[in-house]
Amino acid sequence: MDKSKVVIIKSFPTAGEALIYKSLLESGGVECELINETVPDVLPLQNELMNVKLAVAEKDAEKAREILSAKFDQQEFDDLNALVCG
Repeated sequence: MDKSKVVIIKSFPTAGEALIYKSLLESGGVECELINETVPDVLPLQNELMNVKLAVAEKDAEKAREILSAKFDQQEFDDLNALVCG
């Protein structure tokens, strides 16, 4: 990822949730990194400073926001999940 200037796109109270969004961005072709990924596991305090932050290069921020704001069809997801998981 271009580290000249990064933008925090979203923050999360848990690393698990952050990893889902990171995977979503990466599958859309946006390089990203998690900041403070292990902090909530080590210091389980509910504090904005302790959240896991999803960062992208400034040049990719708009595309990342578009990907994260896209909605998906819950029924389509459920049908696909049933097909795959049986």
